[in-house]
Amino acid sequence: MAPSTVAIADAIHRSGVDSAVPYGVPSQHGDGDQYGDDGYGDDGKGGDRGPEGPQGKPGHDGHDGKHGKKGPQGPQGPQGKQGPQGAQGAQGAQGANGKDGKGVQGPQGAQGAQGAQGANGKDGEGVQGPQGAQGAQGAQGAQGAQGAQGAQGTLSTYTVTVFNDDGETGDVTAIALCDTGDFITGGGYQSSNGNIGFNGPVVSGSQQGWQARQNGEAQGVTVYAICADNPPPHV
Repeated sequence: MAPSTVAIADAIHRSGVDSAVPYGVPSQHGDGDQYGDDGYGDDGKGGDRGPEGPQGKPGHDGHDGKHGKKGPQGPQGPQGKQGPQGAQGAQGAQGANGKDGKGVQGPQGAQGAQGAQGANGKDGEGVQGPQGAQGAQGAQGAQGAQGAQGAQGTLSTYTVTVFNDDGETGDVTAIALCDTGDFITGGGYQSSNGNIGFNGPVVSGSQQGWQARQNGEAQGVTVYAICADNPPPHV
């Protein structure tokens, strides 16, 4: 009995030979072509999976990837320990003069010792200043001692005489006046009868003079005034 196509395919798979039976197995049935329709039998069922093969060789390193975007800044790290003191640097060049400072005034110092007397300076010639304002009136001074008696002066006088008789019985008054600006120094009266009620100096306006008044039965009265003559002279 001839083997079937399924058995042949299975035998090839098991042997691991990579070869195929050319054409088909000659048919034992019917007339015609010596082989089947396509020259092959039907595919057989898949066999069981074979064992896992050995580890392959490592592949080549791949190309470097592109640089990623810059990430955000991380938090500040802790303070580092203080490093050792460095060596002293070389002396720098002299700096430019600084601006004058304004310090706060210090307390007053103690009084210094008296210096030696200086030489006499030259007499200065200052400009006369303006006149000062008038000062306040001072208090009244004490009364001075009485002065010596002055020399005998001369006094120029004149006499004014006035007679008055009103022609009737009764009181009669007469007044003798000095010139304006002159002073009365004395005076008097003269009457033949009657009583004198007043005899003395008087002032009438701006003039000084002498007055006499006779009371009762009178026949007239004469009064005279002695005046000190001041310029202008009495005429």
